[in-house]
Amino acid sequence: MIGAYVFFLWAAVPAGLFLIWFLFRSAGYKRLPLDAPPGKDWTFTGERFLDPRSGVMVDVWYCARNGERAYVRTRAGQLN
Repeated sequence: MIGAYVFFLWAAVPAGLFLIWFLFRSAGYKRLPLDAPPGKDWTFTGERFLDPRSGVMVDVWYCARNGERAYVRTRAGQLN
């Protein structure tokens, strides 16, 4: 019976840590839009949309090195 509890804890702790990482990772869409592109490795994809969470127009930037996407507020002069 004790072995079942030990196995449960052994499996639950890593699963809980993974769940916390997954929900709060910095690469996800759940972040608020940035004010500027994240860095020199990033390229503008040409995608633009109205972010339903913040209510602002955002541009999509992509980093080929790691596959991440970032959402950057569109500047007023860039609106077409």
